[in-house]
Amino acid sequence: MKTIKEINQKKTPIVRIDSSLEKFKSMPIFQDKVEKANEVLRKVGLPKLATKR
Repeated sequence: MKTIKEINQKKTPIVRIDSSLEKFKSMPIFQDKVEKANEVLRKVGLPKLATKR
Protein backbone atom coordinates (compact mmCIF):
# COMPACT_ATOMS: atom_id res chain seq x y z
CA MET A 1 0.00 0.00 0.00
CA LYS A 2 1.22 3.48 -0.77
CA THR A 3 1.78 6.10 1.85
CA ILE A 4 -0.51 9.09 2.22
CA LYS A 5 2.26 11.36 0.99
CA GLU A 6 2.58 9.37 -2.26
CA ILE A 7 -1.19 9.32 -2.74
CA ASN A 8 -1.48 13.08 -2.25
CA GLN A 9 1.12 13.74 -4.95
CA LYS A 10 -0.83 11.87 -7.65
CA LYS A 11 -3.11 13.83 -9.93
CA THR A 12 -5.55 10.99 -10.61
CA PRO A 13 -8.17 10.17 -7.99
CA ILE A 14 -8.09 6.82 -6.25
CA VAL A 15 -11.51 5.18 -6.12
CA ARG A 16 -12.40 2.06 -4.23
CA ILE A 17 -15.60 0.35 -5.38
CA ASP A 18 -17.65 -1.20 -2.62
CA SER A 19 -18.56 -4.76 -3.62
CA SER A 20 -21.73 -4.66 -1.50
CA LEU A 21 -23.29 -2.44 -4.19
CA GLU A 22 -23.49 -5.41 -6.58
CA LYS A 23 -26.87 -6.36 -5.08
CA PHE A 24 -28.39 -3.20 -6.63
CA LYS A 25 -27.18 -4.09 -10.13
CA SER A 26 -30.25 -6.16 -11.02
CA MET A 27 -32.81 -4.11 -9.05
CA PRO A 28 -34.98 -1.67 -11.01
CA ILE A 29 -34.18 1.45 -8.98
CA PHE A 30 -36.10 4.62 -9.96
CA GLN A 31 -38.04 2.61 -12.53
CA ASP A 32 -40.90 5.13 -12.54
CA LYS A 33 -38.53 7.95 -13.48
CA VAL A 34 -36.94 5.85 -16.23
CA GLU A 35 -40.37 5.07 -17.68
CA LYS A 36 -41.38 8.74 -17.58
CA ALA A 37 -38.16 9.80 -19.31
CA ASN A 38 -38.65 7.17 -22.01
CA GLU A 39 -42.22 8.36 -22.56
CA VAL A 40 -41.09 11.98 -22.95
CA LEU A 41 -38.38 10.92 -25.39
CA ARG A 42 -40.93 8.96 -27.42
CA LYS A 43 -43.29 11.95 -27.63
CA VAL A 44 -40.80 14.79 -28.06
CA GLY A 45 -37.63 13.13 -29.29
CA LEU A 46 -34.06 14.17 -28.80
CA PRO A 47 -33.13 17.86 -29.16
CA LYS A 48 -31.54 18.95 -32.42
CA LEU A 49 -27.87 19.80 -32.01
CA ALA A 50 -26.42 22.73 -33.88
CA THR A 51 -23.43 21.69 -35.94
CA LYS A 52 -20.41 23.93 -36.35
CA ARG A 53 -19.13 24.48 -39.84
